[in-house]
Amino acid sequence: MVKSGFLRAGEEANVPPPAPEGPMWTFDEADEQAHDFLRVVAGARDIPQFLDDPVEHARANGLMLLFSEAVQASFRSYLARMPEPRVAAWRDLIAGGANSEAFGPLTLQEKLDEKQVDEALQVGRRQRAINLALALVGVIVLTGGAYLLSQRLLDDEPRSEGAFQFEVVDETPEEAARGGGPPVTEPSLTTALTTTVAVATGDGPEAARITVAPFSVYPYPPGSIRASLFQYAGRAHVVFVGPEGFTDNSCLRASVVTANLRPLDTVTYGPCGQPVGRPASVGCLGPSAVLLDLVVPAGEVALPEGGSGFAEQVRVQLIADDPDYEVLTLRGTIEVGAADSVAVPRFGGEIGEELTFDLGADRVGRCTITGDLPGRS
Repeated sequence: MVKSGFLRAGEEANVPPPAPEGPMWTFDEADEQAHDFLRVVAGARDIPQFLDDPVEHARANGLMLLFSEAVQASFRSYLARMPEPRVAAWRDLIAGGANSEAFGPLTLQEKLDEKQVDEALQVGRRQRAINLALALVGVIVLTGGAYLLSQRLLDDEPRSEGAFQFEVVDETPEEAARGGGPPVTEPSLTTALTTTVAVATGDGPEAARITVAPFSVYPYPPGSIRASLFQYAGRAHVVFVGPEGFTDNSCLRASVVTANLRPLDTVTYGPCGQPVGRPASVGCLGPSAVLLDLVVPAGEVALPEGGSGFAEQVRVQLIADDPDYEVLTLRGTIEVGAADSVAVPRFGGEIGEELTFDLGADRVGRCTITGDLPGRS
């Protein structure tokens, strides 16, 4: 590649205008445009030989010596419309034969800097590994100490109730369903269904088939459906609020679980291929909201596998159906720490009355009270 002498003949290089915006060029179009560009840059200078490949043409005739900053800036607009292989070849040539995103050859100092940076990165990686190991040991020690302390505190003051606090009513379900006034949402008991869980269809362990599914395969995008916990007819209920019409074709599931995710009650609503738990009683139904009953124990519950637990979370899901996925769900969790117990808001109304549930984030749903009370589904 010629690197000297060319600029001593003739005037300073011409600067072609930038390429106009438009679609990507074909390979032939890109080469033709590059030749035209080089012809303007060279001007009246004598070109020893012409080559069909514009990259080799520029290399063989030393035309890159004419690429001033202004010429380079104009040529970038040409690169924006060239196929990627042509872009890579030009950038390699402009960079002086080194693979670099920068224009112009690398200087010795720049190459030295890259070496120094690489050495610094290696030192940094080693130091990070050491720091991570020390931090892990510290976390284990702190976690163990916190667990022992919490166990001691729990032994001294054993828990008697779960995190969700419901108003105790002595009324019959029919009477309780009418009391409480319109629904007022408690933000800490509200969640959006944003967590995506997908397991591809196929053989082998399920863990090996966990994947990230595109949002387009879900019937509704993450975050478009929200859920909140209420008290109605003397019992816990969860309301789902979403886009208009979503209650007609959505498989919804809600589970009351312990801190270790052991289910205490699970309900299913809608067209579900594999229903789990029991069918929910639907206390309120509309095109943009549906209210499902739940059993949320107030105190400690003995678990079938041994041990005990409290109702700590309500997990809500939209179950999607797609042949390419064995599992495809949108999930959310309503969770309250035991030390931050929250009173569940109570509402009521007459059969046939339309209710409005405002769950925040511009998500408002409406439904009509059905009179379907817990235990009468």
